[in-house]
Amino acid sequence: MKKMRALFSGAVSLLLAVLCVLPFVYVLLRSFWTGTGVTLQPYYEVFLGTPQYLFRFWKSMGMALCIAAGQLLISVLAGYGFAKYRFPGRSLLFFLMMILMTLPVQVMLIPNYLMLTNLRLIDTYAALILPSIFIPLGTFILTQSFKSISESVIDAAMLDGCGVPRVLALVAVSMNKSGMVCVFLLSFLDAWNMVEQPIAYLKDFGQYPISVALAYTPPADTTVHLVCCVLVVLPALFLFTYFNKELVEGIVLAEVK
Repeated sequence: MKKMRALFSGAVSLLLAVLCVLPFVYVLLRSFWTGTGVTLQPYYEVFLGTPQYLFRFWKSMGMALCIAAGQLLISVLAGYGFAKYRFPGRSLLFFLMMILMTLPVQVMLIPNYLMLTNLRLIDTYAALILPSIFIPLGTFILTQSFKSISESVIDAAMLDGCGVPRVLALVAVSMNKSGMVCVFLLSFLDAWNMVEQPIAYLKDFGQYPISVALAYTPPADTTVHLVCCVLVVLPALFLFTYFNKELVEGIVLAEVK
C-alpha cells in the first residue's frame, strides 16, 4: 500500500513538473525556429544587433537589484528588532505587519500613487523602488530566522565588546545567510515580474521595465519575441538554480518558528 502511494505521488509530481516546464521548453525550442528553419539570427538580433532589448534589460535589472537590496536592508533591521527586542506595541505591530502581507498589491496602488504624486516622484524609477522596499514579507521571514539564534551567542558577543551594529553584522547576519538569500531572491523575483506598478506610476513608455514592455510591444518577428522571453527568464532561472539550497533552508527555517 505504501509503495502504491509513493508511486502515485511520484507520478503526480512528475506530471506537475512536466506541465510547469513544458511552456518554457516550447519557448526555448521555438526561439531557434523561423519560417526557413533553425537559425541563431534572432539571438544575434536581441543580444548584439539591436541594443534596445539589452538596454531595457539592464535598466530593469538595476531597478530589481535596488529593490531587492533595499528590501533586504529594511528586513534585516526590522526583523532583528522584532526577534531580539521587547518594546511596547511589539506584538501589535507584528500582527499588523502580518495583515499587510495578505493585502494584494492592487489595494495599495491608489494610496501609493497619491503619496508619490505629493512627493513629485511619479514617472521616475523612485516611484517603483521606494514603495517596493517596504514589503513586509522579508521582515516576517527574517524575524522568524533571527529567533533561531541563541541569546547566549549574542550575549557572548556583547561581552567581547561588540555593540549592536557589530552583533547584527558579524553574528546575526553571518549566522543567517540562508534567510538573507531567501529574502533577496523573493524580493528580486517580485521586482523583476512587477506589472501593475510601472503601468500606474510611469507615464513614459521608455521607462517601462522589460516585464511590461515585452507584453505591450511584441516585435513583429515572433521568433525575436520568444528570444526576449528567454532573456527575461534567465536571471530568475540562474538565481533560483544557483541558490536553491539556501532558498529552501531559509523558507524551512522561517516555518519552524
